[in-house]
Amino acid sequence: MSALTDGQARRIAAEWHGGQWTAMYSLASAGYLDRDRLHAEIASELRIVPTEQGRQELLALDAYVRHRTDTSTVPGWPLLWDETPVQPG
Repeated sequence: MSALTDGQARRIAAEWHGGQWTAMYSLASAGYLDRDRLHAEIASELRIVPTEQGRQELLALDAYVRHRTDTSTVPGWPLLWDETPVQPG
């Protein structure tokens, strides 16, 4: 699985978040990482994900969350969006 760009991570979090109170929403809207909550939300989605592409996206997002060093909000984050499909790895 290839490493996600910030824009891919933002898009995936935006597509999978469960509302404004979720960690995925915080990632999608501002780039903020709450690792523990994100891992839990991703794990929950993985239990019900209907497609292999969705599974690959969620696994890639989980790897992104684990490896991104800065967890704070990111200036200019709302401008990032990357429609490039996640490549299985």
